[in-house]
Amino acid sequence: NCWFGIKSEIMKRIFFLIILFIFQFNSSAQEFNAGILSGLSTTQVSGDNLAGYNKAGLIIGGFVNRDISQSLALQIEMMYIQKGSSNPKVENLIAEINLEYIEIPLILILKSSEKINFDFGIHISALIDGYYKDIYGILENQIEFSDYEFGAIGGIAYKLNEKISLCTRLSNSIIPIANHASGQTYRLNKGKYNTGLNFIISYKL
Repeated sequence: NCWFGIKSEIMKRIFFLIILFIFQFNSSAQEFNAGILSGLSTTQVSGDNLAGYNKAGLIIGGFVNRDISQSLALQIEMMYIQKGSSNPKVENLIAEINLEYIEIPLILILKSSEKINFDFGIHISALIDGYYKDIYGILENQIEFSDYEFGAIGGIAYKLNEKISLCTRLSNSIIPIANHASGQTYRLNKGKYNTGLNFIISYKL
């Protein structure tokens, strides 16, 4: 149908931008390293009356980095990532949240040893699609999601060899991705927030 046609076209543009992003930087200067990455996102949304990292999603994209010193490097990434929440007890009719983003993390890499790095950074994400869904289908007239997400990132990476690294990261929204249904806030609880535990494999070109 028309919706899937539009979504397919969006995905084609996403992958074109990712490929252009990787090879443009990789060919521009010897000081830069570029590569591709993919993985699994496990996420939840605080404030949605569900708990647990039950939502599994896809991560795919690319990165460019440059050494600042012997122990520090700066890395920028571009990725497609799926987030949200999942309801394993569908009989309670609490709606799941499905979110798709183009995400750009800016990461400071601390090289602890030849094999282990620590990642610290922030990200900005542009929402491609977001909706609530229960066992009866997609719900209409719900609280809208913000077009952008801002978040913080922390993680650890292990180098298998000079080309391949495995990374585990924790990410969390800094500002709400949506208001509570009631519209109420309390201290730091201003609305709904994404929290993700992500597992990524990266390959340096």
